[in-house]
Amino acid sequence: MGSRSVVAAVCVSLLCVGSAGFCYTRKASLDSEARWLMERGNAQAIEYAERLDNAVADAQLKTFASRRTVMERAHVWQRGQMLGLMGGAIAALVAYMLYLLRRLDSQLDDAAAEAPPELTSAPASASSESASGLVATPNR
Repeated sequence: MGSRSVVAAVCVSLLCVGSAGFCYTRKASLDSEARWLMERGNAQAIEYAERLDNAVADAQLKTFASRRTVMERAHVWQRGQMLGLMGGAIAALVAYMLYLLRRLDSQLDDAAAEAPPELTSAPASASSESASGLVATPNR
């Protein structure tokens, strides 16, 4: 549980958050395209209402179908964004827990080094305790 594990967890967290940011930019561009397709479909609807031409209605249906595929792709990128954010948050929590465990381990090592010698040496009566399965350790 050295500092390498903490650094690795922080790197994973940053990687996840970076991927979430990339997914956000992809989703934003797809949303912009979907808005444009919606406006185009609305303009085609107004044109159809004025001319009552079936070709315009077919073009409008194709526009709405392409908008739907764009929105489905945007939804996939949004899922990636949410997964990246959740992964980043979990990795950050793991990094913090590993940091706390490393700190605790170093404090236990310091406490064991500063302990008086009579606490670290096992008394002669401890042989009966070790037979029962309970063994005292000086570090933990």
